[in-house]
Amino acid sequence: MPTIRIRQMLLILAALVLAVGLALPAQGAPVRDPKAAPGDCAACHKGEKVLPSGHPATKGMKRQACAQCHAGGTDRTLVGKVPASHLHQLSGVGCVQCHGNVKKPTEVAHEKCMACHDTTKLAEKTASVKPKNPYNSPHYGKDADCNLCHHQHAKSENYCAQCHEKWEFKVP
Repeated sequence: MPTIRIRQMLLILAALVLAVGLALPAQGAPVRDPKAAPGDCAACHKGEKVLPSGHPATKGMKRQACAQCHAGGTDRTLVGKVPASHLHQLSGVGCVQCHGNVKKPTEVAHEKCMACHDTTKLAEKTASVKPKNPYNSPHYGKDADCNLCHHQHAKSENYCAQCHEKWEFKVP
């Protein structure tokens, strides 16, 4: 019996350590500025070099200007290479539009994403994707929670690949 109690205490301690670790910002993580202008990398990345040498200044640059060099369908595309929050920011959608005016933002609800992104249109656009259309899932239909794949402040992931290892989708 004492062994079980010790295991329980160790599990609780491990959970607390994990919870505290998740609550702290990662070392070197950008400090997000909810009032940052599109393209103002320095507002969040404070002195961190995030653009390659010789890259044009981006402060005030919007997504359309970035697309002149970083067009979709090319090896220079930003899709899948930067977090979705950056693409939103470059499109003029800042933190407050999705998270509201809060001190500590939480994950954005699927319904909030749907206010701007129409899954029916996405499903039509990706109808020919093989082996299955990710926006018309056999499990969720067109109602999969966006956050399963699309992470705003971290690299997105192919949620389907957790079970369907051979399904390779490029997730923006």
